Order: sequence, then structure tokens, then C-alpha cells
Amino acid sequence: MRNRYKFTFIGFCFLADLLAMVFGALIFLKFARNGEMEWNTLVTTKTIRVTLICWLFSILYFQLYQVGTLFSLDAFYGKSWRSFLLQRILWQTYVFVFQGGNLLFSFSKSANLFQLSFLLIYFLISRILFALILARIKKSTLKPFNVAIWGFNKTSIQLATQLETNSHFMHFKGIMNENSSEDYKSKSDFSLAITNAIHSASENNINELYIVAKPNFINDLNSYFELGDRYCMRLKFVPDFSMISKVHYSTANFNNFHVIKPRHEPLQNGYNRLIKRMFDIVFSFLIILFVLSWLYPILAFLIKKQSKGPVLFKQLRTGKKNEPFWCYKFRSMYTNMGDESQQARKGDDRITPIGKFIRRTSIDELPQFFNVLSGSLSVVGPRPHMLQHTKVYNDQINDFMVRHFVKPGITGLAQVSGLRGETKKVSDMKRRVKADIKYVQQWSLMKDIKICILTVIVAIKGDENAF
Repeated sequence: MRNRYKFTFIGFCFLADLLAMVFGALIFLKFARNGEMEWNTLVTTKTIRVTLICWLFSILYFQLYQVGTLFSLDAFYGKSWRSFLLQRILWQTYVFVFQGGNLLFSFSKSANLFQLSFLLIYFLISRILFALILARIKKSTLKPFNVAIWGFNKTSIQLATQLETNSHFMHFKGIMNENSSEDYKSKSDFSLAITNAIHSASENNINELYIVAKPNFINDLNSYFELGDRYCMRLKFVPDFSMISKVHYSTANFNNFHVIKPRHEPLQNGYNRLIKRMFDIVFSFLIILFVLSWLYPILAFLIKKQSKGPVLFKQLRTGKKNEPFWCYKFRSMYTNMGDESQQARKGDDRITPIGKFIRRTSIDELPQFFNVLSGSLSVVGPRPHMLQHTKVYNDQINDFMVRHFVKPGITGLAQVSGLRGETKKVSDMKRRVKADIKYVQQWSLMKDIKICILTVIVAIKGDENAF
């Protein structure tokens, strides 16, 4: 019964969104054919097909209609808007390729605006209706799927929070022994307690029981599973490692082995790395083609005019897996002005007049897009440090090297969070490292795009830590 409601709801959402995309494409076609602007036939004749392809790619990438044990409405909403944004980006890229120089003009035309307005209104209203439908389904379920937990500890409380938050297609009954303070002295006492718990759960019509316990108490799972089968009840054992580690960790399965990891790392997934690399290549190529192609000669002239020396400054920095690489920047300082490993300070007399401008606006970092194309850098990631600084801070900050599990970036979460610039104290670097590790744990393509947009905003507004 639970799965029937779940699949029906997910299928309904999928069809509704698909029809909305088709209707949005028809709106675009109607205004495109009646408007003053002349659209390329490859845009007008392939509109519906390209719209659907872009949407299908987006929902597959973000796994929008994923059907799992739990269903999170918040996650569904978040993935919906990410999928919509990615679909719009892909569609506008298609228009840019075939409409050419009229792209900016096309944004102001009714065909694009009416299509975008319709889809925005649809997603706002539909997600509200979907929430109301879910609430109605849960109330009208004649025979609910009941889930409970046995075992009161830190892990079971965290599990209960997850089940309670995402219990749209089931009824979470809570922790069965949350008011019990019994402390088990032996495995036999513990075994008897679990047996009684399974009997009690059966009497309370529990369909699925999570048993959260310390691994050293569990000796024979088969006997418990057989007892659960007899009552037509699914048993799921969850090891409680809360007494072993007090920090958040991640778990995974490797064949038949249960693996505990200190953190979740999305970029350990090969598919995610491929997506990030594709984004790096496309983004860097566009910057080099449309910005550096004309800006490089201008800056080269100004840099050479104001001081002797090369246009580009290169320095060994620490990269992924602690491997050094040559990092390129527009030279912003006079040559032969002391120790190059010393961080720039506010009012630093080593900085040239043009250097002050390009450092304040982060233009000096633009040559690093060549590093991105070569594979030593990423567009977004933890900023690479000089080799000497890596060694110094690694000795003072325990988790400093975690930031080197991924490629360093031209910009990063720390930089758009106001944590760039000179690090006068170790505590300053600790805050930066904390932001970098947060990025490693929470990477997504949309987060990279968001950080890129924020970087441009910060560069335009100006950053007091940029000098």
C-alpha cells in the first residue's frame, strides 16, 4: 500500500512537470512565430524536443524523482529548483549557439519571458499543491505502514529525527524504550530484551523495526531475523558507534563490508568528478575566449610599462594530494623586492599601481584558467597555498590537509565568505580551513555555480581583505 501511494505520487509529479515543460515550449513557439524577432529555424523547429531533453538531463542529474525508503519534501523542493535552473541554463545555451549575436536581444522578447514566467508560476504553485496532496494521502491511508525504533542512544535519536522528518509515506511511532533506563550487563540480558521488544512491536502492529545497539552486544542476528519473519515484520539493525566517535562521520558499503569514513565526500564519486571537470573546461574556455583574449594584451602593456619583469608571475603551490604545481598570475609586484613567500599586506610597497587594481578586483587570478585547462586547478575549490605555508599550517592545524583531497580552485567558499587575504593568526587560517572542508563535504554543481556568481559580485563590490 505504501509503495503504491509513493509510486503514484512520484509518477504524477513526473507527468505534471513534463506537461508543464511541453506547455512552456508551446508558449515560446506561439510568441516566437508572432513576434518581430526572426528566430533561427533550428530553435523554433526543435523547441519541444530540446526542452524535454534539457529537462530529462536535469532531473536525471539531480535524481529529482528518486524513490527510496524515505521521502524528504525539503530535498524534493530543493532538487526541483536546481533542476529547473539547470534546464533553463541548458536551454539558453542552446539558444545562444543557434541564435548567435541576438542572444541578449532575445532575453527581452516576449517568447522567452512568457515561457520563463509560466514555468516559474507553475513550479511555485505545483510544489504547494504537492505538499497538500502528500498531507491528504497520509490522512486517508487506511492501513498505514508503521515504523519504530528500539534502543535509546545518540544514534537512535539521530535516526528518529530523520524518520520523523521524512515520514510522508509511513507512520513513525517513535522510540519504543525511550523512557527506559535499563543497562544490560550481559549478552543474554540484551538478547532477552530484544526478543521481548520484537513481541511487543508485533502486538503494536509495527511493520518495520530499527534496532539500534552497540555491536559488541549483538551475537546472533539470524535468530532475531527469524523471529521478525514469523511476525511478518522487517528488522533492521543499526550499529551504535556514538561511544567510539564523538564527531560526525559517514558510512558506506563496500561489497559486504561496512565502512566508516570521517566525512562524506561527493567528489569521491567518479561521475561527480566528470561533471566538475566538464564544468571547469567549458567555463575556463569561455573566460579565455571572451575575456582574456582582449584583456591580456591590455594588462600586459600596462604591467610592462609600469615595471620591468615578466607579465606573468609563477609560483609553486600545493595542489591535490599535496603535489606541487606552478600557479600563474598577472604580476602585481615589482621584481626583486624581497622574500616572495611573504604574504601581501595592506599598504604593501611591493605592489605596483596597476597591481593594486588587479589584486583588489581579483583580475590577477585570471591566468589561472590556463591552469584549469591543464588540470592542475579547478574553477572552484580551496585556494592553493605556497609550499612553505602548507608545511607551517599543517603542523599547527590537525585537519589542514583535508582541503587537499580535492583540486584547489581559483575561487572558493572561503573566499566568498570573507575569509580571503592575509592570515595574521592561526585562528584566521582555521576559519578558512573549516570553510574549505565544508566545501569538500557539500560539493555540488549548483554550489560551484553559486560560488562563481558570488565571486563576481564580491569583485564588483570590492573586498576589504583584497590587497
